[in-house]
Amino acid sequence: MSEQRFDRIENTLESLTIKMDKLSELMSSVIRMEEKQIAVQARLDNIDSRVNTHGVTLDSHSIKIATITKSSGANEWFVRVLIAALVTGVVIMLRG
Repeated sequence: MSEQRFDRIENTLESLTIKMDKLSELMSSVIRMEEKQIAVQARLDNIDSRVNTHGVTLDSHSIKIATITKSSGANEWFVRVLIAALVTGVVIMLRG
């Protein structure tokens, strides 16, 4: 009777050892996946910071463009008034 019991215990231990080996392999796979996920997250963080930097640069360029557009509009009106004054001066000189 004890021989059978030892055989059952031995079989159970073998089964447990096999299951622990499989569990160890699965844990290794999970660890590798987590390492890959951490690497991907680091890349995404880097990309986010670069995009934010580009966003700030684009915002500053937009402000500069708006300022230049406003001043160029005023310059355009100045040139129009100057041309009108010159044409008016030429017309007055030709009449007189």
